[in-house]
Amino acid sequence: MRAAKVFFLTGLGSGLIPFASGTFGSLVGLLLYVVILARLPKLLALLVFAVVFFGAVRLSHESRSLFGEEDSSKIVIDEILGMWVALWGNPLSFWCVVDGFLLFRFFDIYKVEFLKKFERLPGGWGVVLDDVAAGVLANIVLRLMF
Repeated sequence: MRAAKVFFLTGLGSGLIPFASGTFGSLVGLLLYVVILARLPKLLALLVFAVVFFGAVRLSHESRSLFGEEDSSKIVIDEILGMWVALWGNPLSFWCVVDGFLLFRFFDIYKVEFLKKFERLPGGWGVVLDDVAAGVLANIVLRLMF
């Protein structure tokens, strides 16, 4: 069971890459969105998002026992979710997806004060919600651009 939790939290293992794990996790999120989530009926895609979201919050709370640290950089399921939010409802054109990726990474890395408040939430909520909020900001900017 531990291996399944680690596989999930590390975004299919992408978080175990020793450098730029958040970027690699975001790429996994982008690929999963384009290949699977965007092709599902909206209601089913929303259900998948909700299941992954609540699973990520719950399991991220266990990060100390799984990785020996709080909010480990190995956990990238939050980047995957943030990437899904960034792309949600936007065109699947090449430039929109590229811009969505770049905007999400920008907002995820250079957190404005608004996003830092989410990061301070207890347990798995703080791990996941700051990236989802970064995805919301990226989504808004993408909608303005496209």
